Amino acid sequence: MIRFEVKKKLYKYERIIFPEKTVESKCDISRYMRFYDIPENLKNIIFDTYRTPVTNLFETEEEIQARYSKDVRYEVRRAGREEISYKVYDNLDIKKNNELILDVETKYYTFCDQIDMLELKHNLNKTEFEIMIENGNIVISKAEFLNGWTYHVYQVDGKHVLLWFSFSDYRKENANKSLAGWANRGLHNFDILYFKNSGYELYDWGNIASEQTPNHIDKFKMAFGGEIKTAYCCFVGNTFKGKFLIKLREMRNKR
Repeated sequence: MIRFEVKKKLYKYERIIFPEKTVESKCDISRYMRFYDIPENLKNIIFDTYRTPVTNLFETEEEIQARYSKDVRYEVRRAGREEISYKVYDNLDIKKNNELILDVETKYYTFCDQIDMLELKHNLNKTEFEIMIENGNIVISKAEFLNGWTYHVYQVDGKHVLLWFSFSDYRKENANKSLAGWANRGLHNFDILYFKNSGYELYDWGNIASEQTPNHIDKFKMAFGGEIKTAYCCFVGNTFKGKFLIKLREMRNKR
């Protein structure tokens, strides 16, 4: 379970990721993210629900890869024939490497500018990112290849892995887009096996928009064959102020 506090102007809330039960908190609001089963004491709470592919890391390497689509298996094999280097930075590596942290932050914001999707910048809150690094809850992986690179950034708790975001520079003029695609899929395969061999149990690909009419990113994630599960998220008020603010949120959402 990942836990950290976030201070706002008028209140304080605790973000709790990968909870298996409710926990006591001194903050006004507890924001639970990614329940896979709803606890009995929260049956009457209003949840936001998301669909997400999940890879079972208890399976063997062969079983995991057998679930990949034919195209993914080909591209992973194709990546193995190219000059692509893979590296996973665990939390100890990251804490000692301020240059890596700055590189990820700078290149991610540049990536958002390049694809003209400035709204994606809020995905990487620098303060929260650095808190999670300090708490031991971030793993970063990188693929490097001719004229290009790809980063994957994960939230982890020793048992669960969540693909937080990924980005690359394959859109630049001299980039080999085929090579970038092979490297990205190869890196995902490398990451999955790294987490499996490190004792993790579950690899969560992050949310998809639709199973029935999947967009490009949905199709990419689903092609790795993870079981589609429902992730439940909710807000729980711990103080009078927190309960009041949650009620206001629910009233706004009903409009």
